[in-house]
Amino acid sequence: MRTSLLLFAMFFMVCINAFAQERNFDFPELSGPYLGQKPPGLSAEVFSSEIISTVEGREMCSAFTENAKEFYFNAIYDGTFSIFVTKEIDGKWTKPLPLHFSSAFIDRDFTISPDGRRIFFGSNRPRNKGESSLESLDIFFIQRKESGEWSNPVNLGPPVNSDFGENYPSVAANGNLYFFSCRQDGWGGCDLYLAPYEHKNYQEPILLNGNINSKMHDWDGYIAPDESYLIFSSKDRSDTLGTQDLYVSFKKEDNSWTKAKNLGIAVNSAYDEICPSITLDGKYLFFTSRRRGKEDIYWVSSKVIEELKPSELLSKD
Repeated sequence: MRTSLLLFAMFFMVCINAFAQERNFDFPELSGPYLGQKPPGLSAEVFSSEIISTVEGREMCSAFTENAKEFYFNAIYDGTFSIFVTKEIDGKWTKPLPLHFSSAFIDRDFTISPDGRRIFFGSNRPRNKGESSLESLDIFFIQRKESGEWSNPVNLGPPVNSDFGENYPSVAANGNLYFFSCRQDGWGGCDLYLAPYEHKNYQEPILLNGNINSKMHDWDGYIAPDESYLIFSSKDRSDTLGTQDLYVSFKKEDNSWTKAKNLGIAVNSAYDEICPSITLDGKYLFFTSRRRGKEDIYWVSSKVIEELKPSELLSKD
């Protein structure tokens, strides 16, 4: 299990294609919310087809900031995974460019904190200056400066990071961090963990229970800002529609979790679905699917989640 995340990352590195080179195409003029794209309904659609989600490229995790003026996404750049950003400036969206630090190492599987002040991501970059790149992935973060620019990456350190690899961090409004790791204390394969945030420090990670984790691989967990639900990807479950599907589990009043439900055909397909996130206005679910033969970014109305909410929780609203 110790090298599972590294092998997973290396798989994509050998899949380099035309998008691995700098994107020198003429970026079209885009204006309006969500890069001027028509919002989807209750059936998933490719996001920004042939502009962000291209035929030749591999585009993955994605997120808008809290004011929806910046859009971040993962893609292969210069032979490795980088985090790109496009910004709405004077009503127009800029050509996507990689963040200033993101080119020499694998930087992937990121989410943005609900206040927009931090980006958490998985990386194999060295933990300390002068050291070699990691054999597995650690969780890092960058902090928004007063100038609006991003800081250099900071390793989150123990007890979150370990020698078994950690990835796909997602943080709630109270600071609680959800992520997956392939540690030996899990249910089988990779599993989802919670690192409580107390007294401005992350506490020892807690393995989530069997209503969420399984004997299969469970990863890519996105936590709602209020921790009311967790969306995650799981591999080869008995009710899967493909290889990897997206599931949702809701938190009850006693802080226990409901048994995870498959998000169904509105989201999942016969192919892989990974990298879920919800826009900070709560309106849309973004995720990655391989249904076009490689990774693309998709979006769908977040109402597909509400429709799966247990009736006993709906009555509490």
